[in-house]
Amino acid sequence: MAEKPPEEGYISVVDDEPEILELLKWDSSQTHKQQETRSLEKAKSPEKKLPKAKEDLDPFDLTDPAFIETYRLSKDLARGLCEELKPVMPDSTKSIEFSVECKVMAALSFYATGKYQKSVGGKTDPNITQYFVSTAVMQVTEAINHPTIVKKYIHFPHLRNERDVIKTRFYMKYGMPNVVGCIDCTHVPIARPDDDHKRHFNKSYHSKKVQIICDSDLNIISVEAKPGGSYTHDTILNQHAVRIDLESLNHSGEQCWLIGSPHYTQKPYLMTPVPRITKKSPVSPEKYYTNVHSQTHQSVTDTIKHLKSRWKCLQATCNKQFDPQTVSMLIVACCVLHNICNRQGLPVVPMTQTEERLEAMKQKVANSPISRKQVEDPKGVQARAILVDRLWNERRIAPESCAGPKKRQKKDKVVESHPPQMNHQQMMQPQMHHEDPSKRPRIVMNNPTYCLGMAPGWGHYPQI
Repeated sequence: MAEKPPEEGYISVVDDEPEILELLKWDSSQTHKQQETRSLEKAKSPEKKLPKAKEDLDPFDLTDPAFIETYRLSKDLARGLCEELKPVMPDSTKSIEFSVECKVMAALSFYATGKYQKSVGGKTDPNITQYFVSTAVMQVTEAINHPTIVKKYIHFPHLRNERDVIKTRFYMKYGMPNVVGCIDCTHVPIARPDDDHKRHFNKSYHSKKVQIICDSDLNIISVEAKPGGSYTHDTILNQHAVRIDLESLNHSGEQCWLIGSPHYTQKPYLMTPVPRITKKSPVSPEKYYTNVHSQTHQSVTDTIKHLKSRWKCLQATCNKQFDPQTVSMLIVACCVLHNICNRQGLPVVPMTQTEERLEAMKQKVANSPISRKQVEDPKGVQARAILVDRLWNERRIAPESCAGPKKRQKKDKVVESHPPQMNHQQMMQPQMHHEDPSKRPRIVMNNPTYCLGMAPGWGHYPQI
């Protein structure tokens, strides 16, 4: 019987060309051998490549700018911090112990980024796991919160000469006398706590409400990180030891003031803005005081902004996996590191526009609106009235020094186009200028007869 002819398009590989089958068998065997060899190499790679990877990713091999951008501290400060934390580092229960330097670098990287994925020079270190970073963060944070470390870098001025230095710096910079610090609060998110749920809920999310007091050089001199997000500004200050110190100092005859935001109630030891004073209010002693107060209070606003810019773990998008106690310790640790960086003049890594907008939104929804039914202390109102009159009498009249050459030229043109003699109300009214009949008129406000930003003369230096 004749064989059936093959179908059209059929090619017999096995019958006509048997050597191809042998090649396929040989190729499959060689591939299997290569896979076994690669698996053996992977099994042996941790022992051979671990020291090399560690050397290639040594953080101290980075350039100085790259090191500061990654860890926020300079190399000398990082080495000094490692030596300082060695005596107070908690004991590890792991059989394989990492060095203190490795733990500190991992913790600094987490503080700076808010992420567990530690990288060196843009390259992820494969030997650093998330478990190791979380353990290192806890141990380093606990070590920085040791009382000896915290008292060394954060302390309120209890001695008279320390207070005099801070007062002098504030007076030289802003013209506000007897100021020992600026105070304000900020929210840091936390995970939903098992206990004290209501105490930590700020009507929007769970957080710690941190009270910060700073000096004129943006150094943090006091931090309270334990209160929950539902507490008011006044409640936190009234429960703090700083209030007792300031009250006793003022009772003893030494005037010491904190500069607080409108969320605080006016006290003899706490100066707040005069209510119902806006940018459109006419020139008055109260408005002049409010402007000087606002410039002085900007110190604590900048301090909080720099703190969260350096250490992104405190921003609104982080810390949602940490319990309240851990977040409180993280806040104190970052404040200590902030002072270390600030006193050495290290640059601040600015927030992105997205981070800045998100942070401002989170703080706005977390803070309760300013109560219009605040009951101000009569003694505090009297002390503020005395300060208002003093600042008004000590102001420096120097209109030409406030404006640059271009502004002075414009002002001179405006004055020349009107009668030379004008009363006070006419000077404060807007003047309409028609440079071109086809365009809308330009409104120009005449400059006031004094400069709000100038400090008083040295002849009026406060008696402290």
